[in-house]
Amino acid sequence: MRISDAVGTFAIVFVLPEDINITDGAPKYHRNFMDIYLSQFDRGYLSDLMEYQKAIKQRNALLKELKDRRRTAANVPELEAWDDILLRPALRIMAARQKLTDEIMANITRLTANLSGPSDQITISYRPKLAMKDFHDFGEAIELFRKERARDLVHTYTVAGPHRDSFEISIGGTSLKKYGSMGQRKTVLIAMKLAALLVLSEHRGEQAILVLDEAFAELDPDRANWLLGLLSGFGQVFLASANIGGLNIPGKMKIFDVAQGKVMERSNQ
Repeated sequence: MRISDAVGTFAIVFVLPEDINITDGAPKYHRNFMDIYLSQFDRGYLSDLMEYQKAIKQRNALLKELKDRRRTAANVPELEAWDDILLRPALRIMAARQKLTDEIMANITRLTANLSGPSDQITISYRPKLAMKDFHDFGEAIELFRKERARDLVHTYTVAGPHRDSFEISIGGTSLKKYGSMGQRKTVLIAMKLAALLVLSEHRGEQAILVLDEAFAELDPDRANWLLGLLSGFGQVFLASANIGGLNIPGKMKIFDVAQGKVMERSNQ
């Protein structure tokens, strides 16, 4: 069985401590975020992604070979075929990522409506490295791609394309990465994950499972209770935390204490 065959077997969303890289780290974490959830409900996307990654590897190998042979941007007919092979899945990948961003953004707006006000307004914008106006226009894609050919030959790798995509996150109109507090970054991360869960559940036609590890770290009491209020409206949720003191835990949530390898249910009254 191939790994790709197992992708999407279960509809599940994890919120882990290291996921803070999505709001605080490099663009590769943005791409991973989009790829994980798109692949869980769109087999065509996963196929396009694998095809694109294979083509990028081959094209980059050719670029290195061309530089070794001292070829110039005006004389590289060998690249023509790879441009065509690579851009067709690239356009479908970018269109899917834009659609996912729009769907997540719509859900984030709804989920965060009861936060503290305009200062917490979250905006996520997809930023494709290949700055397309229309992801269905192959002619535009070819034109933009070939404008980067000289740089491709200098760097010996493909400069533009979905493998360099990112998204821009702002809160209250300012860059989250540059100016956001840890509490704001964690809030945005959780909102993005919950929004992704809603999108995933809708596309698959089944309620996705949510697993959170130390979700309350870096959250002030107001934000922590905001999160608990949201979680009570979802399906199956598993939440692990070392400290839940001072939280308003909904009565329908079950609490289990784990100590020295033993699990005991605690009264939630």
